[in-house]
Amino acid sequence: NNNNNNNNNNPDQAHPSSQSNHSTNQNPDGSNSPPDTKGSKASSRESSREFVDTSKRKQQTQYIVREVLLGITICFAQIPESVAFAFMANVKPPIALHAAWVVGLIVSAFGGRPGMICGATGAFAAIIATFIPEPKVEGGNGEGVELLFPSVMFAGVLMFVVSALKLSRFITIMPAPVMIGFCNGLAIVIGLSQLHPFKDPEHGGWKTGAEMIWMLVICAVAMLIMEFFPKIPLKALKVFPSSLVAILIAILIEFCIVRPSGSKTDVIGDISEFTSETAFPIPFFVKTDAVAYDLSSLGTWDSISKILVQGFLLCCVGTIESLLTSEVVEAFVKTPSNGNKTIGSMGAANLISGFMGGIGGNSMIGLSTVYCLNGGTGRLGPIVAALGVAACVMGAYPLLNYIPIGALAGIMIIVVMHTFKWFSFTMLLAAVLPESLRTKLGPKFSRKVPRVEVAVIFIVTILSNWPKGTNIAYAVAVGLAICAINYSWESSKTLSVEESYSDDGVKYYNISGPLFFGAGNRLLKMVHPETDPGRVEIRFGSSTSIMDYSAMDILHKIGMEYANRGKSVTFRSLCPASERLISKANHLVKSIEYTSRDVDVKDMPHDQERNNMVG
Repeated sequence: NNNNNNNNNNPDQAHPSSQSNHSTNQNPDGSNSPPDTKGSKASSRESSREFVDTSKRKQQTQYIVREVLLGITICFAQIPESVAFAFMANVKPPIALHAAWVVGLIVSAFGGRPGMICGATGAFAAIIATFIPEPKVEGGNGEGVELLFPSVMFAGVLMFVVSALKLSRFITIMPAPVMIGFCNGLAIVIGLSQLHPFKDPEHGGWKTGAEMIWMLVICAVAMLIMEFFPKIPLKALKVFPSSLVAILIAILIEFCIVRPSGSKTDVIGDISEFTSETAFPIPFFVKTDAVAYDLSSLGTWDSISKILVQGFLLCCVGTIESLLTSEVVEAFVKTPSNGNKTIGSMGAANLISGFMGGIGGNSMIGLSTVYCLNGGTGRLGPIVAALGVAACVMGAYPLLNYIPIGALAGIMIIVVMHTFKWFSFTMLLAAVLPESLRTKLGPKFSRKVPRVEVAVIFIVTILSNWPKGTNIAYAVAVGLAICAINYSWESSKTLSVEESYSDDGVKYYNISGPLFFGAGNRLLKMVHPETDPGRVEIRFGSSTSIMDYSAMDILHKIGMEYANRGKSVTFRSLCPASERLISKANHLVKSIEYTSRDVDVKDMPHDQERNNMVG
């Protein structure tokens, strides 16, 4: 400060910066002129703009490279999954692969959720497998496959309806136990379907001898690569998808070790060969040398009913899994989703896929998670994945014929292991074990959730697979019903009533808690029209509202009980929503006399301090 003061007092000792700020330029004629500050500022702005543009171009380049590489990775993971889902659905692999790229391309380009992978899924295959039996010829289509394509188209139409009515918002009421049971049930369905390649199609039992041993070896090698290859701490290896590495190693084992030794295991070409005739999708009603479906039974009522039921179930599971996947992706990328737009684009994708002879599809929660965890955020990666699947099916289809079936099973078993929610077993043990034992087992068992919710998890899981005739859609419906009933029962217990009297003999019932079908009968038993005085007021608290017709009917019955005894009852402090509900149904509940919520129950005078808790 002293130095500054000295400089200010002595003009000859000006600060260097001050000198530079006041320096002048000398012209050739000796005259002085001010510096060219406009040119320097323009140059500074230009360099800043160039720096920003360079930074943006660099970010765009990094984004494109990352998305393209991730798209290629997802493509090579999606191909074996789609083939496995085809066998699971009892249809030929091209039917699922064409659906994978058609659904993936349309939803990725026009859907309301960037960063989401779509294609043929286990949820769709699980439903289809309940309608199409195992094929009589290994690698062929099961009986009734011609009904699948109209069903997929009908599912697409229903998805349009869901989108138009904005029904996607109801995914928010899906309870967590139902979601966990859905994942567990889907994992078991997919897992059980992977046992089929190890069975002998001629005798119906398990395969034996060298073929079985080599299939198990290939399956185990594929599982180990899928699980541990991504964990190798080498950055260069992160470019290669583990599923592609597993398939390449399996092909090497099959054609460099197994077959030269005189043994053999099935490859895709042995079961259901890809050919040039199946390389491109065609409408399902067009007959070719390779594809010819019997459509003569489509007009019968039995076929129409199957189409409607199958389409409805496909729409349900596809919508549920897609909205759940959208929530998962949103949690990763931190950008909002448009559920209705997503379902609408999925409707268009299934309509086109079914028309072109595909099994349809929806969002893939597993591959979407992998995509987001590796930095994927946009539409480019999923589009590249879909185009990659299309290129493989249409151009590189001969290579697909060399993939061993055992490798597909190994890949899908790892997918199953990561889909199943293993912590649900911990929840089950915590729910059934006594507290003393749970404390000894450690912190994982020290806390538990309500037993009803644990039961819902395993009910949904079991019903997804057993008994025969049930499926994931029915299991989810049962789980929702149980959770809704449980919530209604627990909510009805929160209704409470306090009684009080005024000096002039008026009796008050102060109500707290929701008033709906589950709590209405409780309220009816809490009032005493036989012994109450001639004037009664039932006052609703701030947390109380009339929620349905059952509650209005109870109020009507209470009003009639008092009126028949020559007594009056008034319902006070109704909320606006309750008033509207009563006014609309006034012709059904004419005996209800009420007032608006103008005074809070807590502020009402209690001349006689005699409050008795009744419930």
